[in-house]
Amino acid sequence: MSDTLTGHGATRVVIRPRADHTLADCIRDVYSNRHIAWTLALREIQIRYKQSVVGVAWAVLQPLVTTVVFTLLFGLLAKIPTDGVPYPVFVLSGLLFWQYFSKVVSEASGSLVKNEGIITKVFFPRLILPLVPALSAAVELGISLVILFVLMLIYGVTPTPYVLLLPVLLLFAGLLGYGIGLMLSPINAIYRDVSIALPFFVQIGMYLTPVIYPVSFVPERYQWVFLFNPVAALLDTARAALLGSPFPSLAAYGVLLLWTAFIFTLGFRTFRKLEPAIVDRI
Repeated sequence: MSDTLTGHGATRVVIRPRADHTLADCIRDVYSNRHIAWTLALREIQIRYKQSVVGVAWAVLQPLVTTVVFTLLFGLLAKIPTDGVPYPVFVLSGLLFWQYFSKVVSEASGSLVKNEGIITKVFFPRLILPLVPALSAAVELGISLVILFVLMLIYGVTPTPYVLLLPVLLLFAGLLGYGIGLMLSPINAIYRDVSIALPFFVQIGMYLTPVIYPVSFVPERYQWVFLFNPVAALLDTARAALLGSPFPSLAAYGVLLLWTAFIFTLGFRTFRKLEPAIVDRI
């Protein structure tokens, strides 16, 4: 929506986001401008590794080194049982999807501040910016999955036919992270406390999610708590598809769908409400 202002012989066009845009309208806008999202995602990957000696290999080295550390601490020393699955394979299969989700949340939440120059100079659907980390992180996840499959081959673990569900899991993880990013990114543009506190909560979230341990490791009377953790359902489904572990219950998938719809809707409404104040406060 645009307003034309005149004064002293000059014409100035002020472009504002339409207040009557529905969720469906915004989804169409994002889809129509999907080429911008892909361009920004590729630019993000290029900038991240441009002057790095190792380059994109960092996408593999980081989860691999973390897996080695977790294997030494929790697999060999703490001897956490993993239901017959070799611990390195178990922890890497969960770690990759957790790192994808947490990276989307962290980078999407700071996307408006990071792209301040673009926001103040170019008009396009700003809903695209929190989506960019979901796309760029998906490319890195795809590279890291190659290492997981190699590790599974070394330990003699064969993927199940349900491995074809991985793109669906990636979609849900991306939607969850995108929804949280939609909610936090405009708040972070106004109050920078979000970017300070978020890494702490992401770290806590990893230990509250069965990344380094299976749900069966938790006393049975407390296992119901994981039913309300949507990321736990995603991780357990990924392990079921890759390693043949048990699938979560139907109730867990119901909660996952409800959380995804709720977070995405809340994020959209928060973003649309605060969007007019972004340029002034960023």
